[in-house]
Amino acid sequence: MVEDEAILSMQLELLIEDAGHVVVGTAFSAAEAIRMAHETQPDIAFVDLQLRGGSSGLDVARAVRDLEGVMIVFVTANAAMLPEDFEGGAAVIPKPFSVAIMEGTLPYLEECVRRPPPKAARPTGMRLAPAYEARWAAAS
Repeated sequence: MVEDEAILSMQLELLIEDAGHVVVGTAFSAAEAIRMAHETQPDIAFVDLQLRGGSSGLDVARAVRDLEGVMIVFVTANAAMLPEDFEGGAAVIPKPFSVAIMEGTLPYLEECVRRPPPKAARPTGMRLAPAYEARWAAAS
């Protein structure tokens, strides 16, 4: 998880753990996130767009998008600032998010990682990247 706001980071971590998942680490900057992603190889990386020190979640996406099996999900108040291709990211969840949105999104993302393409309907409050949408449509 890459989030530089401590309260949001704790909230997201609790939601992820309450859903039965393990948070392998929390980073506050792009450099820290990139190092952590290479060390831990997470299934899903939740990444904020604007990070400490002027770094960007886009830097994280560019650096880890080719790691095998890492799905990048942006969690940001600046979703309109994402490039059309999401820099290889799979989805975006706009801030502020609700507990209900995250509770609906986590099982869907797990299905995306474990048993693609997902059979469940796309959850409200999450937008898929065009490449992922095309991939899931072609596989259906």
